[in-house]
Amino acid sequence: MTMVTEQFQERSAQCTRQSRRHQLLGASFVVLSTAAIAIVPTFAKLAYDGGSDTLTVIAGRSIVTATVCVLVTIILGRPLRMPCRSLAISMGLGLLYAAHLYGLLGAVAHMPVNMAVLIYFLHPLMIGLAAMLAGYERPSRVRLGALTAAIMGLGMSLGFSLDGVNLVGVALASMAALLAAAIIVGSSVVMRNSDSLAVTSYMMLFAALTLSILGLAQGSVKLPVTSEGWLGFGGVSLSHTIGTLAFFGAIPLLGAVRAAMITNLEPVLGILFAMLILGERM
Repeated sequence: MTMVTEQFQERSAQCTRQSRRHQLLGASFVVLSTAAIAIVPTFAKLAYDGGSDTLTVIAGRSIVTATVCVLVTIILGRPLRMPCRSLAISMGLGLLYAAHLYGLLGAVAHMPVNMAVLIYFLHPLMIGLAAMLAGYERPSRVRLGALTAAIMGLGMSLGFSLDGVNLVGVALASMAALLAAAIIVGSSVVMRNSDSLAVTSYMMLFAALTLSILGLAQGSVKLPVTSEGWLGFGGVSLSHTIGTLAFFGAIPLLGAVRAAMITNLEPVLGILFAMLILGERM
């Protein structure tokens, strides 16, 4: 009996250590994703100033991200096959992802990066509320309080004001925040029964397809005409790809709510990048 108890305790300790390693790895992925995604709006601003437009930038970044996701999935030997229901949800999330990209980078074209980032980062609070209401996370006053305090603190540090705010920019950034919350919660549910890389790949493929069709329907592709514009265009694609792979790889290890809480680092980094590269002021 003593031997059985000791074996049980040893296995329990091993499971605990493995869980902690998974959480640490997941947190590291989110931090990497946060740094990569934080600079995307600044790169987008450079691309716009260099002659490109929102639809061209997000279509280009989506094509690059989708291609890399599929290649990484194949190289690592991960399965691309998944249940039909999971595939359908992944494709639907890809459609939402395309609209989310247009909202976020479209907002940057109408308002300063720091204001767009502040509005967009209401989504971690939305994710926490949605996950708790749906029963995926236990309600926690500490978590909700931390998320609320983070948003309030960021708003106070930026000195948010409604004077002269562009309503189109506000609407686009708000749409991006709402869709980001829906995408992260939805993908975390699908990834419980399907491989995370496969889910991400199909999401990015369908987003790229949607944006490419919209670009062709628009009838014009506005590529950058300056070296700074091309730097921004390439930077958006590279940073977005790294950030996407890292973040969706972290969700099965860490969970949607914890991952969302760590992404509160992103607006701080995003604003710092805007200040350092674009010369924006707080």
